Amino acid sequence: MLEREEAEPRAAEFLAERSRTWGLSSNVRIIPEYCFTDRGRLIAPYDHVDHLDHGQDDMQLGGNLPVAVDLSTGSCSFITRAETEDMMERDVL
Repeated sequence: MLEREEAEPRAAEFLAERSRTWGLSSNVRIIPEYCFTDRGRLIAPYDHVDHLDHGQDDMQLGGNLPVAVDLSTGSCSFITRAETEDMMERDVL
C-alpha cells in the first residue's frame, strides 16, 4: 500500500509523461494541496504552471480530469467523466 508521499510523485511523473504531447498546455503540474484520497486512490488535480505560479487566469485549465494513483498497485490514470461527476455529487471534488 502506497502512502500519499509515495503516490504524489507517481502522479507528477504520469502527468509529465502524458502532457508532453499537449502543445501549449503541456506546462502543467499537480497541485499537492488539492490532492486527496478517495476509494483507495490518490486523486491529484493539476493546472497550468503559468496560472499556478504567476496567476495568469487566461492559462487556467478547464475540464481537465485529475490523475488517479491506485494506492494498492501504484498504477496511474486520468479519472473518467463519470468518476468526476460521482465525486462532485459526493462533494469531494
